[in-house]
Amino acid sequence: MLRHSAVQRNPEDNRQTLAEIVSDKIRNDIITGIFKPGERLAMGALRQRYGISMSPLREALAGLAAEQFIDFEGHRGYQVGAMSKADLDDLTETRKLLEADIARLSLRHGDEVWESNIIAAFHQLAHTERQMIEKGLRGDKEWEERNAAFHGAISEACPLHWLKFLRAQIFMKAQRYRFLAWSALPGPETVAAEHREIFEATMARDEARLIEAINVHIDNVAVYARALIPN
Repeated sequence: MLRHSAVQRNPEDNRQTLAEIVSDKIRNDIITGIFKPGERLAMGALRQRYGISMSPLREALAGLAAEQFIDFEGHRGYQVGAMSKADLDDLTETRKLLEADIARLSLRHGDEVWESNIIAAFHQLAHTERQMIEKGLRGDKEWEERNAAFHGAISEACPLHWLKFLRAQIFMKAQRYRFLAWSALPGPETVAAEHREIFEATMARDEARLIEAINVHIDNVAVYARALIPN
């Protein structure tokens, strides 16, 4: 297994900062399939791979366990969380409920600044997706970041903090299934078209159209990901 470059220790960094850095690296390796579902995460191997000491590594793993990206069993230690059709179905329906409520509230409370932020986020995402279409590429880290920024911008006008917090957690948890779905998607054209429909419905302040577009978008990811999950 290739080793990541060691985490650089800046004098201003504290242990929590190091833990957050390595947590992001491990999470990304889980999402992209470097670490497989159910795979045991040996502490020694992780320390070598990420170039980090034991204390911040334990903090990072504890955080990822709280996010349910990994599991901890006393006799086995840490292992990558499972992926299943039941979990995917649960995530899918939960996301649709959360996104619908947040979309309604954002449309009611969003102002011109909110609209401007959505336009900017969509412009960046659409640019990335055009490049993907032209070059025959699939979703990568840049796409995931811009995808998250676009959907996050739409939710930003929702005045309920805890509802947005739950949405962000579920959105992040669904990353593994989104990455898996890219392996089955015929190409990025469908995803790009879905994003444009979501964008146009938002700009039109059309609540029913927006919720329908979001549901179609979430359901399609689930269909493609589900086909690749063993029974």
